[in-house]
Amino acid sequence: MRLFSLFKLLAIAVSIASMPVAADDSDSAYRLGSGYAVGETGLRIGGYANAKIDVPRSAPWYFEATDLSMFITWDNGSRLRFFSELEGGDVLRGGEGEALGTQYAHFEFERFYLDTLINNNLTVRLGKFLTPIGQWNVIHAAPLVWTTSRPVATEKSFSTHASGLMLHGSILVASRQLEYSVYGDATDALDPHQSREPFDDAVGARLRYYLDDTLQIGASFANFALNDLHPARYHLAGLDVKWSYQKFELSSEVIYRTSGHANTKDIWQGFAQSVIPLFSQHWFAVGRYEFFDQPLDKTGQAGVLGLAYRPLPPVVWKLEYRTGTHNELLAPDGLSASFAILF
Repeated sequence: MRLFSLFKLLAIAVSIASMPVAADDSDSAYRLGSGYAVGETGLRIGGYANAKIDVPRSAPWYFEATDLSMFITWDNGSRLRFFSELEGGDVLRGGEGEALGTQYAHFEFERFYLDTLINNNLTVRLGKFLTPIGQWNVIHAAPLVWTTSRPVATEKSFSTHASGLMLHGSILVASRQLEYSVYGDATDALDPHQSREPFDDAVGARLRYYLDDTLQIGASFANFALNDLHPARYHLAGLDVKWSYQKFELSSEVIYRTSGHANTKDIWQGFAQSVIPLFSQHWFAVGRYEFFDQPLDKTGQAGVLGLAYRPLPPVVWKLEYRTGTHNELLAPDGLSASFAILF
């Protein structure tokens, strides 16, 4: 019955997705995917929404309007720029044996920072920002990624946010662009709503180098403490790579985290993902393999096979199935479907 209910909802979703979607190419203040420009003030308001259905193999199915985010950006061409993201999580939820309601809804400032442009190669950021470890974490908004589920390696071993100071920019090395960021997290005062499992304090850096127009590689480093059951300082190193050609894409991230605490296990985690265009320019096949050491269990593995439909770049429908071994806690088997829009 739960699968029947899921497929009824999916049928409705597909019928809506098949309807023509038009974008406004005029010079109006609003553009889908770019938000609403407030006159000549430099303010722009946008955001994204995401809703999903999960059918785990060994748990009840559920529907969730999981993300509703509002972006406020201010940039009037000066050296100062402002960005904030107010996110509503689990705004609406219901499922098998659970009435549809807002009992799990919560709101927080996902990001809240001020940028000061020092010169063409250096910007100083103060506030709360996404931790620059790997590629997925800094572009994780649902309309911008290919799967409903998120790789374990991109969120389970470090805080996804930091609050403090960041220096970032880009320089030319061998006629190619090298992006860099160096950051420090030392206070909760800049976090308007304290993140789940935040850093106690952290320092880190990330580099990303563009070998050519299709290939980029990155390296991440961090030293931090987390609010968890075994307080300790962790050391993390990560490598990532992304290749894209026309509409084909290959990407991978690997991290290694170690700690001097006797009760804390060193871990390796990573994934490799491919995206292949199908049928037309709007349909894509997605495949991913993941592995992840676990502090209290054997190394888990998971595979994801999915479809993504993008009628427009800011709009995506996703359907996927995940299965694996020793993955029940972090990446359980099951079927997932979602709809996301960047507005």
